[in-house]
Amino acid sequence: MTTPFEAPQTFRLLKTDIAAKLSTRSEGGITYIVMADLGDWPDLHLAVTANEGGGLWSREAVALSTIEAIIDGFAAQPFPTKALKEATVGRSANNAPFLLAVLKDLGLAQSSPDKHHHYVKAGDWQSFRNELLLQDGPEITYPEVITGTSDEEEAEVSGNAADTASAPASDALTAAKPKRKKKPAKAESEPVDPDEEEGHDAAAQ
Repeated sequence: MTTPFEAPQTFRLLKTDIAAKLSTRSEGGITYIVMADLGDWPDLHLAVTANEGGGLWSREAVALSTIEAIIDGFAAQPFPTKALKEATVGRSANNAPFLLAVLKDLGLAQSSPDKHHHYVKAGDWQSFRNELLLQDGPEITYPEVITGTSDEEEAEVSGNAADTASAPASDALTAAKPKRKKKPAKAESEPVDPDEEEGHDAAAQ
């Protein structure tokens, strides 16, 4: 299983978009990117780059194969949001719900019709991979290295959970930033799952 990239790595940027959050109590959306690593057998990686609301999250590039292995471990049964905590190194409470929100926006997961606050795999993941990996895209370094910081400050931004508002955007990321034409779709109106709550997670710092 591929581990999340905490240290800066070079990727090919393939897609930038905005996803609606899971919680009905959360406003705004989260900006995310889909990237491919530069290996001989590249995998896709997901990362959240901006959050319109409050709360921290880990600025990690998480391999799609890592996420799929976790979901497949439920043997086609519905899985809870917290299951995706295993996909990230960072400890922020927002990591799993943000990651799941991205999967839903990409059509790779959907709400379970049989169990509240649980989700099921959706779409054709292999076709999704193949289609995106055929696309061209600029090379970027992610997470971005922030100059003028101490080693401790840089580690926080590169690793376990920094508010991306404090990080500069590369030219490629800035150029690829999606232009909002409409607000993200509202989150589903169902009781709020504590695992989907958004907040300033002290444990993430």
